[in-house]
Amino acid sequence: MKKKQISQGQALLILIVGILLGTVFTFGMQYWNKEVPRESCTTVKTKFLSYDEDRRLKKPLQIVQIFIDCTNGERYVIDGASVNTELRNALSALQEGENITLLIHPNSDTIVEFSNAHGKLLFFEDTIKDLTGEATGFLILGIFLYLVSLLGLYHVVSHLIRKRTAAK
Repeated sequence: MKKKQISQGQALLILIVGILLGTVFTFGMQYWNKEVPRESCTTVKTKFLSYDEDRRLKKPLQIVQIFIDCTNGERYVIDGASVNTELRNALSALQEGENITLLIHPNSDTIVEFSNAHGKLLFFEDTIKDLTGEATGFLILGIFLYLVSLLGLYHVVSHLIRKRTAAK
């Protein structure tokens, strides 16, 4: 049985996509989810309006992120890595116009701590731990994509070598 070769265009696409996505997953997520001290985060005191859960299309039970709409006209985000049943229950109990305090990550504008008059709904230490774990997962995925791009590079070079030897 003869192996089917991928075309030069497909190989080039694999190379480019592997490098681009590998870079975003490896370096971007490390920056956006970087472990930061509490002091470098921005504190926002505002009033709660509503929240909206952003779910995966193919896995509707999995929440990608939660959007928090506030009276200051801003929309803040809770990363899906930090979402759990306890947080969702606490959010559903919030009343419109209730005073809230948010701690915002400086690199990604993600909520890392969420509190109201009754206590904390989202804890800084837990959120940073969740974001660090997510960044590690994306680092592994990024390295895998770099390896895939090497496969694309191999096929691009092999196509070029075949063209040169066929021309002689």
